Amino acid sequence: MSLDDGSKREYSAEELAVLGGVIDYADRMLYEDQHLDVLGGMADSRGYVRSTQAPLYRLLRKSAYAKTVIIETELQGRVMLRLSPTEVTYPNFSSGYCTPHSPQGRLASFVQPGYSNRSKAWGDYEVVEVRSFDRFGGPDFEPNVRNFLRMSVVGEAGAGEVADLQGFLRGPRRAGIVGRPGTGAATPEPETRDIEPQPLAPVAPRPPEVHVVEFEVDEEPQGQPAEVLDESEEEWDRDGPPVKADDYYGLSERFFTHQTEEQNQVISRTPLGPMFVEGVAGSGKTSAALGRTKMLTTFNAASVVDEKTFRDLLGPGQDYWTADFAGQFSQEACVGFVRTGELIQYLQETCRRIDLPDLPVQEFKELQVRLRDHRRLTRSLVPGRRWAGLTDEVERNEATTMAWLRAADQAIARRLADHVFEAFPTVADIAEAFEPSERPKVARVMGPALTLLKELLSEVSIELRDPPRDGAFALDRLALRLTNILAEVRRRVTGPRLIWTQVGDAFFYAADENSLARQLVEARAPLYLRSGQRLVYVDDSGPLDGSLQLLSPNGDAVEWSADAKASLEAGQLLVRDASGQNFRAQVSDVNHLFLRLLPEATERIYATVGGKLRPLSREHGLGRARLLLVATTPAAVEDDEPDEETESPVEPGQPRYSTPDAAFARVTRRRLLAPLTALPDLYLDALKSESKHFPQASLADEILSQLQQFKLAERDIDLLLCIAHLVGRGLRQGGAPSLREPTFYQAVFIDEVQDFTEQQVYLMVEQSNPRYRAITVVGDFAQKLHHGTSIELRACFPGQSLPTVKLTENLRQGNAPGLALFSALFRAQFFGDPAPSSELTERAFAAGAGVARPRVQVCPEISDLDSAVVAALRATQRGQTVAVLFPSARRAAESFARMEPQLRAQLIDAELSETVNLARRHVRHFADVTNAKGLEFDVVILAGVDEFDLDQPPQINRLYVGVTRARRSLTLLSRRAELAPKLAGLFSSFDALVAH
Repeated sequence: MSLDDGSKREYSAEELAVLGGVIDYADRMLYEDQHLDVLGGMADSRGYVRSTQAPLYRLLRKSAYAKTVIIETELQGRVMLRLSPTEVTYPNFSSGYCTPHSPQGRLASFVQPGYSNRSKAWGDYEVVEVRSFDRFGGPDFEPNVRNFLRMSVVGEAGAGEVADLQGFLRGPRRAGIVGRPGTGAATPEPETRDIEPQPLAPVAPRPPEVHVVEFEVDEEPQGQPAEVLDESEEEWDRDGPPVKADDYYGLSERFFTHQTEEQNQVISRTPLGPMFVEGVAGSGKTSAALGRTKMLTTFNAASVVDEKTFRDLLGPGQDYWTADFAGQFSQEACVGFVRTGELIQYLQETCRRIDLPDLPVQEFKELQVRLRDHRRLTRSLVPGRRWAGLTDEVERNEATTMAWLRAADQAIARRLADHVFEAFPTVADIAEAFEPSERPKVARVMGPALTLLKELLSEVSIELRDPPRDGAFALDRLALRLTNILAEVRRRVTGPRLIWTQVGDAFFYAADENSLARQLVEARAPLYLRSGQRLVYVDDSGPLDGSLQLLSPNGDAVEWSADAKASLEAGQLLVRDASGQNFRAQVSDVNHLFLRLLPEATERIYATVGGKLRPLSREHGLGRARLLLVATTPAAVEDDEPDEETESPVEPGQPRYSTPDAAFARVTRRRLLAPLTALPDLYLDALKSESKHFPQASLADEILSQLQQFKLAERDIDLLLCIAHLVGRGLRQGGAPSLREPTFYQAVFIDEVQDFTEQQVYLMVEQSNPRYRAITVVGDFAQKLHHGTSIELRACFPGQSLPTVKLTENLRQGNAPGLALFSALFRAQFFGDPAPSSELTERAFAAGAGVARPRVQVCPEISDLDSAVVAALRATQRGQTVAVLFPSARRAAESFARMEPQLRAQLIDAELSETVNLARRHVRHFADVTNAKGLEFDVVILAGVDEFDLDQPPQINRLYVGVTRARRSLTLLSRRAELAPKLAGLFSSFDALVAH
């Protein structure tokens, strides 16, 4: 049922009144922001600096609102919601204005007429009408800032569309002026028919001829120019309604406010965790990913509502966004990854239209190059060796899987388990940088330090040899683990506050006097009081040192007992050590010794030095003592990092100083961490000794032969970047710069995920902030054109779940149900998808003879094919995007070279497009099907359809990509009169459905 004219006028007036209020508010806020900021951008007395809100209100002024939803509710009667694509609030409750993050906006974004549900706030409710709006753009915007370009209505009162709402409301008055003066006719056509017969009436002899000329011949031009102007020359129609600008070439920005229920599951999902959006061609997968990113980047404190209010309206079916997410995501800090360059410009234009102009969209290659440089992947520890790229790479997809990455991870881990002790430094290695007179001091510290280091590294070595648990990697956080071990050794042995002492030939160190007392007691250190009394450490069972013998003053042996303990405490016993010397005994324990080790103690502890008693030595921070270096030191390794303890550069000839701690850190980092900065060397060594442990031993041997020439293929670079990520995970400071993890992106989305390798997907998703893991990957395995026939996507998310949302509605061809039906049948026949829905079949059938069906044209000769392409290009209209697609890049290049003179002669602007630039709408693109991946065109001419081998899955995928690029018109050109049996069967099924 069509919407009547009275309803259109009523709705137009109502919406223009609300729009005027929104624009007035935006203008007022812009004025106040510019003129009424009393601080002038300065901070107030509390340090608060008011940030400008002008950009947000300019967005409100530009977009206003995009949708009106009318809902009949049980508890609140009729509710009217007006959804804006911006997050700016408009304080007019009666208008029904709402933002995308509000509970009302979350609902309005996806509901359609007939949608019903129940909520605590509204009771039972049903959507009865939806009005959608387009705004003017370009130079027409300012004159029409309080106007809508178009309003389309679908609801219980009928369906209809109004263009130029203000012009529509002025229409009757304008019609009256055009008609006969003084008449009140509502439309000009009846007045024209009344006027035209008057001058013809006197011509009585030829009424039949007059009748023929006036009604059959003259009416034809009246209809034809109207069609031409509407399609091609609307700029000359000053009185006609404006038409949407045809220079836009991205995805439709309306998806954000006009979501399907399936898309809404993606866009409104909580930021926590990854998700996979799988969908048929043209189902809005990329739109949903961009929509989720927009929701993330626009969620701020003003958008937060309490959970009760949220649940009262939306119930448990929608994800609630807590205040923890507010303001945590920005456009600049998120990223989208694509495989081909043509998608960058395509998506960036879409981002601009949905107010995400600062969102970076990158090719994977850009990420690979940046990480390759950061990780310094061409570096080798072998002097004179530098790794280079492989020029004649052969694609071997087995080496790009996560299974291969796990095998490489474990092989390199086992190699490093041996290397840890092979490269273990000695005291001499560390002391050689100091003057010979200083080396004993260095050795005193480095002995305990290296002993502790070896003990801690043995645990790491065992972990590297053992197979990791499910979902884990052996090399995960290895650089951080080693760095933490070095830091622990430095803290426990070479710290500036450590207390050092020496008893005989033994050295003791501890962080405080209590710990030092415990060490001395445990070591049974021979210590004395100033009076010469030997400390005897006892517990309830007697002296701890079994080599000591208690004696009476007469020299008789005394057995341990309560009386003996009392006598010992009273100082009435002697003690004999292992050498046979007798001393007066003093009972002691940890607490007794601790109190006498304190700096403020009046009774000190002594030790024997050269047969004399000397106060027990106490030195602080022996590992940080400034010691003299030799005149020349070993050349620094380029991965060495400056230490805070190292002295500033001195003039030549002046003495240079350093500390044992700095020397220890430098040498151990060089020995233990440097191999991690030369991963190609490690991969080569691992393949030499561990090739049999890889999934395909023959391929491992093949890669080994290649690496022995010091050449890296693209697959090797991807693998080593994954290994580098695992090794350096968690390392923010310390170690070599190339080991530190780069800055994370706050959110990541990946377009056409099926065309990446598993390792590439893993590398991209790992660039996301681990706090949120806000990752959205989109794709369709039926459109896989690169790197084999399949990937195991869930393997790219080890140890994590991967929720999946399936989009099944072909939105791209929604206005061409015949093409949508053909695409659905293609998936059902070749990919095993369900049969097309009855709704889609009925829409195609209802279109009758005018249904947009794929046309097949037989071109037996090359010249016939050329003529067919040129004729089809001539028939296209200005502003339409057109692609002539071929089965291969070679065929595209040959055909374009052959047709180029004829195209020039016909003034058809065409080019061979290896990267399709849809911004150049006047250009007709000749391209391989692969180059059109992810794009859409108004008109698609698919040449050489008979060259696709439909027994090969990759060829089926390529054909599917080709037929689903078209939005309005699809032509298939074949050299053979008979189509391949499978394709012929597809057309038979299509014809049967459309006919019946």
